[in-house]
Amino acid sequence: MVDPRDQDQERVFFGATVTYSDSSGAEHTVSIVGTDEVDPARGRVSWVSPVARALLKAREGDAVTLTTPAGEERLEVREIRYEELR
Repeated sequence: MVDPRDQDQERVFFGATVTYSDSSGAEHTVSIVGTDEVDPARGRVSWVSPVARALLKAREGDAVTLTTPAGEERLEVREIRYEELR
């Protein structure tokens, strides 16, 4: 388990919940989780997925490039947050 208090909470790392906008301006929110916790319907994506890899180490306001089979897409990081441990 990764303790969010040990993370640089200004950057995207494992355990982050990230809101980003795509090139059309639509906003999406994903949580970066382990491969055994993936649940696309709840916005939970693996840390090794293309979108998570594009977002890793970004800061709010950064633009990153997502590479897909259809080509490259620009994503802009809007918000990064880490949930408190319960």
